[in-house]
Amino acid sequence: MAVPGLEWAYANHARAAVLFLGISSGMLGVGIVAVVAFGTEAVVAASSLLTIAIFVLMFTVLVFVTRVATRGAVSFSIYSRRSIDEAEQAVLNALETEGENAQVKRVRGRTKTPARIVSADGVAARFRIEVSRHAALAEPGEWTEIIEVFPKGERPEAQALRAKILEGLRSEGTIER
Repeated sequence: MAVPGLEWAYANHARAAVLFLGISSGMLGVGIVAVVAFGTEAVVAASSLLTIAIFVLMFTVLVFVTRVATRGAVSFSIYSRRSIDEAEQAVLNALETEGENAQVKRVRGRTKTPARIVSADGVAARFRIEVSRHAALAEPGEWTEIIEVFPKGERPEAQALRAKILEGLRSEGTIER
């Protein structure tokens, strides 16, 4: 039985961060202008607006700015039921056909299984592989997430590389349960 929704998903983390930073800045500006223009009559309303603005600002810094730092401004990702080692091998095989000298770096983090960064000379994108949970499915258990960081976008060579990785995962029985 095929697992639903397993395809490369696009995410623009920088756009989301800029949008929420803009919203919080706008709210801060309106709150400050309200206090300056209307004085003590606007203090209660302005303080509520400023409190919400500070919450949105902190939410943006904690969620979106950290995503930009770890995943890049733009990324593509896919979830797999394969182990992190098998997903790493599928990415390595795809990268070795595109570039030269594919290498893997293990990144220390707070999880028991460190994330892996797979890159190759001659290929602009790099891939972050980490143990995760599938956000869209309510099934228990761990998933392996493969994230293409700094992708070339929708260029044919980038699509071909993602297709090779997907095919490598499918050939191993990754996509099907």
